[in-house]
Amino acid sequence: MNKKKGLFISFEGPEASGKSSQILLLQKYLTKKKISFITTREPGGTKLAESLRNLILKIKSDINIEEEILMLMAARSHHINNIIKPALDKGSLVISDRFADSTFVYQGYVNNFGIQKAKSLHKNILNNFLPHKTFLFNLSTSKIIARLKNRKSKNKYDKLERNFHDQVNRGYELISKNKRFIKIDASKSISSINKKIINTINLLI
Repeated sequence: MNKKKGLFISFEGPEASGKSSQILLLQKYLTKKKISFITTREPGGTKLAESLRNLILKIKSDINIEEEILMLMAARSHHINNIIKPALDKGSLVISDRFADSTFVYQGYVNNFGIQKAKSLHKNILNNFLPHKTFLFNLSTSKIIARLKNRKSKNKYDKLERNFHDQVNRGYELISKNKRFIKIDASKSISSINKKIINTINLLI
């Protein structure tokens, strides 16, 4: 890894696609190899951002879409300035469970704020700060619903309506047409996905 600049990797995908489990496996590998890294998440990553997360993800909320997206931008700004950039400046690998792409999909596409409007806000407020690479987990709606039935802890996005998950998948399809995205078939075995991620990381650091 470049000693002066770190590497920022995000994990994206629909609900129950296995992102968090793969991040845990990657953490174990990096620790074993003594590679400097931090893991974080969005919304969240700082005390302030975690407080905003709790408001944004509440199942019952009176926050409208414009308020929600501005709260996300504020949380992300604090996250970038206080966690991500300092770690990158130290040459660390930064791994985030979700980042701006989730906003483009969930608020921009699914909740009809507009993908381009969300991207413009991100560009104007956050100087278009994005990960170097993004692992995008792809999973069919049928498999998402099956997995969610076994999930104990739920937030407002853990909905069982097929249309919601169809829209999330469509949103990711629309925004992922560039080389930053590394697509993962989330229906494959945990070990094969882990191997692909590790092989990719080793080529980047």
